Amino acid sequence: MVLAGGVNKQLVAELASVGCPAVGMCGGDGLSFRARKKNGTAYDLGFVGEICSSDARWIEAVWGCGSVPVISSLALGVDGQYYNINADQMAAACAAACHASALIFLTDVPGVKDASGGVIRWLTLNEIPALVEQSVVCGGMLPKLEACREALRKGVGRVRILPALQADVLPQFYLSKIDFGTEVMTA
Repeated sequence: MVLAGGVNKQLVAELASVGCPAVGMCGGDGLSFRARKKNGTAYDLGFVGEICSSDARWIEAVWGCGSVPVISSLALGVDGQYYNINADQMAAACAAACHASALIFLTDVPGVKDASGGVIRWLTLNEIPALVEQSVVCGGMLPKLEACREALRKGVGRVRILPALQADVLPQFYLSKIDFGTEVMTA
């Protein structure tokens, strides 16, 4: 519960320190996100889950009051247990639940890389399986790309993986295609 407690409240405090009102919550609050235990591996992952349903009313209420919702990646299961959700999956679920026009993942890498190490600027969902099969994409980028797929599949208009060091270009994202990171597209 560290994510829902100390870390979440620290982010809320940081936003407040720059004049941005924020409300800290976790995915289980108000039954905003329901989870099920994640299965499919050879061993028990414990309290690791995946989102199975969402209700954006509380998120929209916070936005409607002029505050920023800071949502930790915990969701409540039908069994009454809290489950840890991959943060990328939680971001995709939030974007889809709120019918967001765009989702931007800020990360510590320049974007999705090709076999030669260059950043792929535009990537379609159909191209991802070959990159995974050839082990070009692996590690932490796998759940991020799965989250991109989920967000696009559930109606989010644009999804971009952007290096956090170039976060200052975020306003340009809405005006034009930017030359940083990787934009993941349906086709």
